[in-house]
Amino acid sequence: MEGRFWFSNSYAEAAGRFLIACDDLREAGHSVTNERLHLDMVGPDGEPLCIDVAIVGDIDSGKVLMSSSGIHGVEGYPGSAIQLAIMNEMAKQTPFDTHAVIFIHAINPYGMAWWRRFNENNVDLNRNFLTKNQEYSGSPEGYHHIKDFINPQSPPKEKERWFKLKALRLIMKHGFNNLKQWVAEGQYEYPKAIQFGGFELQDGPRILLGWLDKTLKNVTRIWAIDLHTGLGPSGHDTLLISANTTENQRAHLDKLFPGHVESLDPNEGVGYEIVGDLHQGLEDRYDKLKWTTVTQEFGTFKPVDVLMASRAENQWTQWGKYFDQNEAKRHWSRKKMLRTFCPNDPIWQMKITSRGKRVFNIAKDDLLK
Repeated sequence: MEGRFWFSNSYAEAAGRFLIACDDLREAGHSVTNERLHLDMVGPDGEPLCIDVAIVGDIDSGKVLMSSSGIHGVEGYPGSAIQLAIMNEMAKQTPFDTHAVIFIHAINPYGMAWWRRFNENNVDLNRNFLTKNQEYSGSPEGYHHIKDFINPQSPPKEKERWFKLKALRLIMKHGFNNLKQWVAEGQYEYPKAIQFGGFELQDGPRILLGWLDKTLKNVTRIWAIDLHTGLGPSGHDTLLISANTTENQRAHLDKLFPGHVESLDPNEGVGYEIVGDLHQGLEDRYDKLKWTTVTQEFGTFKPVDVLMASRAENQWTQWGKYFDQNEAKRHWSRKKMLRTFCPNDPIWQMKITSRGKRVFNIAKDDLLK
């Protein structure tokens, strides 16, 4: 199926295909500038780990459509596939100067290369972009109720018989929406636990923000889409918006994407309130710009299965016994992590590439109105 073609088998392959897509756009007559933001690390085959960025069109037009992928490592495989499919379509279209498209490919190349959601310091980068009035400290209210359950200090068991029963008991005691919020909001106290937001801004985000500082100087309007997987019904995309989005903004997005828009509110749908996510950080840093932001979240498996995969992989990384990172990557928990957030299912892959292109094109038309 067409969707499967855009999926890569490794970070190195995805990054290489992104660079080729940039060249294809140039050959088609588009104005393209791209850059590799090096992180001074290498992947499993010794390849340099980089955040690849590209600008297509005219950045001085003041209008930007931004597509970002891979802030959660393994989620970069579907995100990259969507971006490659979009770039392929763009190469068949007439060059433009009415706006610019910024592609940010693999914000967390370490996690993508080594099949983790987190970076080299176990930091969830989508909890690392704090605003000016926030600090890298604290945990969600109620986190102490679930900390030990989601972060066992032992290697994982491939068959953990009582996990779902224990999870059900916690849900019955505290409520599903509370548990979802406590698990996912982000914590800044336990560096070996999941959803750790870091004690400081990480190198990848710092380098990316430095590039954006230079790039966005003449920009006045941005429509931004951050690509994710793991939440919601399989193959369905939920467009998550900030809980403080105005009623008028919400109504406008509902009209553009009927049946797909939900607030980052644990009581509304699949989402939850987040501290330090990418769009919060960008909107706060570049607060003179007019922003429209959505997190496009494609569902894969049930929430308990997603949690089990994240929990087991982190147990292995923190408490497993392995000789080096290549041995660590071969463990079942890393493979499970990859396939939980990037299912090896051609129908699912077709759905997300198709829908990813659709949302991108609707956002572009809205930007240019």
